[in-house]
Amino acid sequence: MRQKLNRLKKPSEAWIYDQVFSAILDQRLMPDTKLTEKDLCDVFGVSRTIIRKVLLRLSIDRVVELRPNRGAVIAAPGPEEVREIFEARRLLEDGIVAEAAEKYGPEDAQALKEIALRERECAYSGKPGDAIRLSGDFHLRLADIAGNRPLRELLRQLVAQTSLAISLYAPGGVSMCDDDDHDRLIAAIADGNRGLSRQIMHEHLSECERSLLLQTEQGCNDLHTVFADVMAAE
Repeated sequence: MRQKLNRLKKPSEAWIYDQVFSAILDQRLMPDTKLTEKDLCDVFGVSRTIIRKVLLRLSIDRVVELRPNRGAVIAAPGPEEVREIFEARRLLEDGIVAEAAEKYGPEDAQALKEIALRERECAYSGKPGDAIRLSGDFHLRLADIAGNRPLRELLRQLVAQTSLAISLYAPGGVSMCDDDDHDRLIAAIADGNRGLSRQIMHEHLSECERSLLLQTEQGCNDLHTVFADVMAAE
């Protein structure tokens, strides 16, 4: 259950940031959604100064864009940017999963298995948004096990950007992860097998990327480009 806002106490900048970030991760805020300062002030009961600080932090995380004369909007990464996001995740999580294989303990096993089970249940029950969030939680839990906070923070940003990419490019109703990928990772990490853990992670992220429809041609806002062929035929 989500934490309810106590109207008797002004929410902090960090708390508001977490709520907006979670809404993006959950895909309750979709790409290109305009984040109006006035509306956010009304929702959270705080000043524009605080909201502007929150939006600036989100823009640094590259999940919100601050556009001149348009204000803040949820970012909409293009296909090439999505490929770069997955390449960054492959490089980052290669080290994370190797460290996790060395530091893994019994309590970590239980936590990962519970996340994987809930993710599978959501995917099978037609709740792809929840499944995507739990997939991100699984990867962030691995970063917690690895025990490197700066790497964990970088991964958190990439996970949010990945969620945006999925909302734009995933086929309808498709979950982010194959059914047994996370189970295979848990088994390899539990065995302390760094090499196999890294291999599974690389294959897993690459397959996730391939599942997105990044080859679909996007629309164009440039009128000269849109009508170039028509005018050339005249």
